[in-house]
Amino acid sequence: MRHCAVCISLFLASMLFFSLVPLSAQDPVVVRPVPVDSLFPEPLADQRFPRFALSFPALLTHAIDTMESDGYGGIREALEFGGVKSLVRLSPGSDDGLGIELALGAGIFTLFDAFEDDLDNFGWEGSGFLALQYKPTYRFAAKFGLHHLSSHVGDEYLANYGVIDAPIADDGELAHGDTYGFFYVRDSLLLGLSYQLSPLVRIYGEVRYSMRMLEYMYCYNDFPWQAGGGLEVVLKPNSVSPGAEYREGWGSWYVAADVSMYQESSWFPSTTVQVGYLVQSPSRGERFRVGLEYYYGRAPLAVFNHTDSTEPTAWDSIPLEQYIGIGIWYDL
Repeated sequence: MRHCAVCISLFLASMLFFSLVPLSAQDPVVVRPVPVDSLFPEPLADQRFPRFALSFPALLTHAIDTMESDGYGGIREALEFGGVKSLVRLSPGSDDGLGIELALGAGIFTLFDAFEDDLDNFGWEGSGFLALQYKPTYRFAAKFGLHHLSSHVGDEYLANYGVIDAPIADDGELAHGDTYGFFYVRDSLLLGLSYQLSPLVRIYGEVRYSMRMLEYMYCYNDFPWQAGGGLEVVLKPNSVSPGAEYREGWGSWYVAADVSMYQESSWFPSTTVQVGYLVQSPSRGERFRVGLEYYYGRAPLAVFNHTDSTEPTAWDSIPLEQYIGIGIWYDL
């Protein structure tokens, strides 16, 4: 699998290199500070892409322990806060929708069990990236940069399971807690591609290599790779040529699927599928969606997938969860 991930990275790098030719031939170049949109399209079904969201997953099977007496995991509440904004863009004078830009993204994901027992906060994750994003044509986009992920177990979860006393007295209680792993941190290089196959269909992929492994990641020195990708179908056409409107009318029905794989989890394909209705701002990059979401894969909070073993977690030992839910998503 490691050799496969290396080959994928080299392929993505070569695609990025050869795509630089079209833009370099366009002249003149205009500097545009803080453009309203992003050159790299936001993935619709990627659960950890920075955005504002509120969703209510109903668990069919669960791996994160709860106080439920049966196998049903109850209804959870997921809140997300964040977004992606372009800082500065270099584009051909004739079209500000193409070019190369520096983009910043950051977000927080929190997971609650607000509708069952006394278990409130499972945990939270903070993520962000700083990337160069490149779009030489209206079909193709690429990005390369740095990505950060830190995942944390919630204090209320720890208190309810007797790991710590509530309230927390000092850091010493956390340091000696016999629970899921602490200090789940990944600082990674990322490389991504997006391609508009047709006016209706887009595919994308991303590879990350974690560089921060030391004491924060225990034995993760051997498991630095992460990969993912997705497919999106929007029933009203996207623009694939200069000057065309991105979308006409109020909005569009859409179907999107995203797959996320970690080397530490033996490349298990955690899969998200969304079906819903999308409304795009006609003059800005904002996008609002409402829909249904299905998920089957490893526990959504990365810290619950912590492993101290010297080998990746085998598929039959991965903490798997499955749910169907309703959500509202807002992309900046």
